[in-house]
Amino acid sequence: MRKKFLCLCEKIDFRVCAMYTWLLRSSFKSCGPDVILHFPVRFGNPQSISLGAGCVVYPRAWVNVVSAWKGNTYDAEIRLGDRVMISYEVQISAARSIVIDDDVAISRGAVIVDHIHDYRHLDVSIVDAPLSAPEPVRIGKGSFLGAHCIISPGVQIGEHSFVGANSVVVKDVPAFSMAVGNPARVVRLFSPLTNAQTSQGLAESEHASSRSN
Repeated sequence: MRKKFLCLCEKIDFRVCAMYTWLLRSSFKSCGPDVILHFPVRFGNPQSISLGAGCVVYPRAWVNVVSAWKGNTYDAEIRLGDRVMISYEVQISAARSIVIDDDVAISRGAVIVDHIHDYRHLDVSIVDAPLSAPEPVRIGKGSFLGAHCIISPGVQIGEHSFVGANSVVVKDVPAFSMAVGNPARVVRLFSPLTNAQTSQGLAESEHASSRSN
């Protein structure tokens, strides 16, 4: 009996997702085939959001394009490539441009922003302050963002890179690498040509040694 009930719940969830996706599809700038949107997801200004084929967005995610704030207007966009997976409670907010390339997975509670509330306006609370100048963000193909990590304005993450859980990324992350910590730093480099993995500290030491010789 329990197994039948669970199967019924799965079928209902599938049908709800299909209906929810169908209702939202026409709202986006573009929406590829086989997109799955789990109820509820909050989209701000979906007419400036593009979803590639096979994207999956799980419940309570917030994907927001800022059009106006405190008297300033913005011409912003968010572009998700094919097969991007956005997990529960992820926040993505763009006042200029956030591009997430194909096959990127974003874990629960991650935050990706190309702007912040400008704390230098001392006459108002930070949450009510104008936005900082937005800086484009890009997440490279095949990368993985760990749970509750933060990707700051202007960050460019190379393809097939891994960002650890709870990391705060304030600088670019090269392709084929692992970055962890607060602030995040690269701790592993991976060579797609040799299938070799090297710690960043060892790579820097070898580089310094070769220069001294």
